[in-house]
Amino acid sequence: MQGSKRVLSYVLGFAVGLLAVAPPLNYAIPVVVNSYWWLYGCVVAGFLGMYLLMTDLPLSLKILSAYLFVGCFLSMAPYVSFNAAILAIAALYCFIGFTKSDYKIITDIVTAAFLLQLIFVVFQLCTMDKLMNFDRQEPVVFGTVMQNMRFGSLIAIMTPLIVYKNKWFIIPIIAMAFLSESASFGLAIAAGMTVYFVLKYPKRGLIVASLGAVGAIVYCLFDFTSVSVAFTCGRIPVWGAIIRTWVMDTSHQFVLPLTGPVDWKSIFIGRGLDTFLPLFPIFKHDLNPFGQAHNCHLQFLWEIGLVGYGLLVAYFINLVRRVWSQPLLVAGLVCMSVNMFFAFPTRETQTMLMMICFIALCEQTARLIDDKGVEYARH
Repeated sequence: MQGSKRVLSYVLGFAVGLLAVAPPLNYAIPVVVNSYWWLYGCVVAGFLGMYLLMTDLPLSLKILSAYLFVGCFLSMAPYVSFNAAILAIAALYCFIGFTKSDYKIITDIVTAAFLLQLIFVVFQLCTMDKLMNFDRQEPVVFGTVMQNMRFGSLIAIMTPLIVYKNKWFIIPIIAMAFLSESASFGLAIAAGMTVYFVLKYPKRGLIVASLGAVGAIVYCLFDFTSVSVAFTCGRIPVWGAIIRTWVMDTSHQFVLPLTGPVDWKSIFIGRGLDTFLPLFPIFKHDLNPFGQAHNCHLQFLWEIGLVGYGLLVAYFINLVRRVWSQPLLVAGLVCMSVNMFFAFPTRETQTMLMMICFIALCEQTARLIDDKGVEYARH
């Protein structure tokens, strides 16, 4: 039993680690309507999704697995949604695997990935990168990722696992938050640290919260350009358009501002899993909008509605309640959630699997607390 647990831990750990250092995977699931194998894959995914109802998966996630598959039949782009459902069901099985894994092995692997990213960043900032940027004065690639915001999101999602291994890693992480000039990264780290110290030292909660707010303000002033772009043309206007096209049918309205009849079907069950990319341009009447919402919470609402997003929120709230005695885990969940407000880690393979990994760690700890108490879980 112990041997198989170690094998599972290494397989899943290296999957997370390799995705973290080499994220640009060239893969695709072809949408071929008349392909027998594609049809068979969807049926198998549905079968495996139904079998999840028989596992020890938390109840809200069991319901979600069935909901996502059923929702494909109601999607406005069903073939896109079926493809996404295959990945979503696979992700839930990864979650089960992670809950049974040895996190000493997994955090060691993720730490190795982090240290590699750190080496790249050091040489890139010293204009000595002989691999990714070829002596460019201004790095085009940051770490091993082709864009600062995506790099910042990667490290923000990696942070909970890295700090869980060793709290001192927060020092280079803070430095990278400032150097990367990614507001979604900096604000996520500030929020996570604030929550950690408030929970760790509850008698000084007000003081710590105030210091956290000051820290966030200092970061915003330091990275004013990134923050101002995010809140002017990069985030707020886009979020407004997302909300309007989610709650209203704007597909036949060609005159701005976007308006139309209230779309109750969309509000409650969304327009379909993973349909934001192909359908948002139609509802926004913009041939070149953002490819992603830059807000995972809004994108979930747009795609799977209040019902699907509500199931995710219900599980998250219950998980936070169960690990409330573990400040480091709660802070990690907050860090990821804040990054999801400004970036799209759930839409990138390397960060999505890492999020599942950390949430499964929280679930594993919560089960230990439920069974044997807080003190046992801490050891």
